[in-house]
Amino acid sequence: MTNVESQYQQIPQYDENHYAVVDLGSNSFHLLITQVVKTPTGKTIIPVNKVKEKVRLAAGLDSNNILTDEAITSGLTCLSNFALYLKSIPVSNVLIVATAALRIAKNNQIFFDAAKKILPKEIRLLSGEQEAKTIYAGVAHTSSSKSKQLVVDIGGASTEIIVGAGCSATKVVSLDIGCVSFIGKYFADNQLKKESFTECINAATDIINTINDEFIQLGWQSAVGSSGTMQAMMEILSQRQQAPVITLTFLYEIQKILIDCKTIDAIEIAGLRADRKAVLASGLSILIALFQSLSIKELCLSSGALREGLLFELVPDAKIV
Repeated sequence: MTNVESQYQQIPQYDENHYAVVDLGSNSFHLLITQVVKTPTGKTIIPVNKVKEKVRLAAGLDSNNILTDEAITSGLTCLSNFALYLKSIPVSNVLIVATAALRIAKNNQIFFDAAKKILPKEIRLLSGEQEAKTIYAGVAHTSSSKSKQLVVDIGGASTEIIVGAGCSATKVVSLDIGCVSFIGKYFADNQLKKESFTECINAATDIINTINDEFIQLGWQSAVGSSGTMQAMMEILSQRQQAPVITLTFLYEIQKILIDCKTIDAIEIAGLRADRKAVLASGLSILIALFQSLSIKELCLSSGALREGLLFELVPDAKIV
């Protein structure tokens, strides 16, 4: 028996009540499997399995935006694993999307053609605007807020900024700044120098400043984030038993701690997971730039984002828990 066959035997068998979304992000590939349960108040979507692999596809883009063979192989190996989980789920109950790294890659068709032989369904390549709108849908359908809110999502190769109210996104933008692409540009030597942070923050600020005025003019009552960088900040706050609210003062404090750590390998912060260390410096820099450019006072974490938005697309009449 091969390792793959052995692994498949350990994977639960699903049925027509199960739905799966696959998010091929620029930092991580995610598989989320859910079950639709009928309740007296209607349908409810319950997560039953999550698989995540840090593929860091954006790090495999060379200076000409060509994905290296190693990056393609790494991504396809992950998809072979995901395909085992998707075998027993009806194809109509599956959505597979790709985001910034595969948008940017000039040779993305090589990846898509190989993936067709692995996955039960073709990959849908989201435009930046589609990605932003789907993220907003995920935030809106996991939140009870009806007020106008700012939503920011820092990905591996792009950052989405959205202003909306209720279920409607008023303005969306996707910018080519990400925690994986920026770590390679500004922290490639593994050093956590003050100058590197300044360069990284300034580079992100220059790009955000091209759109900040129009977003600020729209205004909002609250700001929420929905990505690994924000999750990492919340985990640190939780460890400290502090309120789950990110402020610029707190971000500056974390920046100083990172500079004192001197290298990425030596990062030690109570509450920070080991797998978040590699791209924390760049993600933090982008988040600081967002706070400064958009005059964000405080930011909370959303429980929903891209994958929840895709689930809503699959089962629009169900509530996501």
